[in-house]
Amino acid sequence: MPRAGVVHVTLLLFVALGACRATHNITAILADHRDLAEFGRQLTATGLADDIDGRNTITVLAVDDAHMAQLRARGLPREALRHVLSLHVLVDYYDDAKLHRLPGGSAVVSTLFQASGDAPGSEGMVKIAVRRGGRVAFVPQDVDDARANVFYVKSVHEAPYNISVLQVSAVITSPAAEAPSSGTEPKPNSTDASSKHGPPNAGAHAAPSPVGQGSSSDDGADEGKKSGDGGDGGKKNSASVGAAPRGLPFALAFLMAASAILVVDW
Repeated sequence: MPRAGVVHVTLLLFVALGACRATHNITAILADHRDLAEFGRQLTATGLADDIDGRNTITVLAVDDAHMAQLRARGLPREALRHVLSLHVLVDYYDDAKLHRLPGGSAVVSTLFQASGDAPGSEGMVKIAVRRGGRVAFVPQDVDDARANVFYVKSVHEAPYNISVLQVSAVITSPAAEAPSSGTEPKPNSTDASSKHGPPNAGAHAAPSPVGQGSSSDDGADEGKKSGDGGDGGKKNSASVGAAPRGLPFALAFLMAASAILVVDW
């Protein structure tokens, strides 16, 4: 292969790789705003900062330190706190101008909570709505619109179609976000354990059940399994919402260009 062809291909590969990577740093952006310091720290502590930096198109709804202190005082488990903060990360680009020209005055947007697959159904979505007087409200899908109490305050940082950081008036939360993780079960106490397992050798004296009759627990297990299958399907579907390719079209375009140059130079 001619040396010129190798140089062209190398340069194009570097450009393609650069197109696949996000160029923002949410921690650095928030560091310039002292009143948003706690919000930035919690994004880092929950691992959401890395998720935000790994996406090419994102909107972060930041909350000031006073409201973050109220959230921390509630003592939510780490996973629940991550879910709540995930509701503040929209997987689309919204800046000040776009908020005030929503088609029909509203839009339903996916969040990182929805994209994670942890949200039941579509309860990780957030509705953006322009209220009377031009105020822009943010309402989770599983919260009644009438209870909307989180509003747009101001734009903090805008890098068009890459990242936007907007300040909102309070913490966005919902019952689904604060619900205990399905992967954690409460530890049974001694009474539950003894009633479940029974005294030693209890099974040896148990009378056999009549032939052809299933126990109610078996029936419940079968029903639970069926409902569980549906829940898994809903979870998989919700995980796909809001997931977007990160720079893949750019990479493919550059690789195709590289192939064309190789043919010409050869």
